[in-house]
Amino acid sequence: MTVNRAQSGPKQPKPATGYPPRDFKFLAMNFAVRLMPTGWKYWGNSILLKTSIGDSGPISVPEPYSWTWAGPEEIKLLDRHPEATSPTAYARRAARGDRCLCIKQGSEVVGYRWFKLGTGCILCGFGPDMEITLFPLKPGQAFSYDLFIYRKYRGQGVATLLNNLLYHVLREEDIKEVLALVSPANHAALRLNLRLGAQPQRLVYTYRIRGWSKVFLGPEGDRRLIEWVQQFKPS
Repeated sequence: MTVNRAQSGPKQPKPATGYPPRDFKFLAMNFAVRLMPTGWKYWGNSILLKTSIGDSGPISVPEPYSWTWAGPEEIKLLDRHPEATSPTAYARRAARGDRCLCIKQGSEVVGYRWFKLGTGCILCGFGPDMEITLFPLKPGQAFSYDLFIYRKYRGQGVATLLNNLLYHVLREEDIKEVLALVSPANHAALRLNLRLGAQPQRLVYTYRIRGWSKVFLGPEGDRRLIEWVQQFKPS
């Protein structure tokens, strides 16, 4: 007896997990750096995202929050905080001209995000023996990095508020595009950026062994990356 199976609807993409596909040469480079018998070293793979920020009205900051550019007092607060992720870098970033937008509740910093003009970077502000310079930015572009919300304020929409506020401020300074790097394994950051309109551009592979560093850029419009992100969205 033949059983006629019901026709199913359109095939849904499998949820994306882990990293998008990578070329063999980059996998080989990762393996080689891991085995290198030397001191301090770093390797990482990230997705380059671009967010086009158009015109919009003013952004209101709901109570009890306020916002400010990080000055000397805020830099000290970031550096002393028990959840500090970059205690050796905050002051160095500010001294060279990078800017940090802070959301505050009273005198307490709730979260922050840094950005810079000119070039992108990895390990931004950690000193010449650690920082990796990426690619030059075009006029009208900014590079955003180190978005961080302190634990007790997470899940309250602060990250979305902070990003929307940053985009609004940058628009007033004639910035049209914001570039950022996100690890494919950082699902929370990737979801946030995609929800705010970011588009994947290419994969970026970065390596540093002591004073030597190298950046490899994957192809623009990488089909495999785009397919992976499309699968990631519903997951």
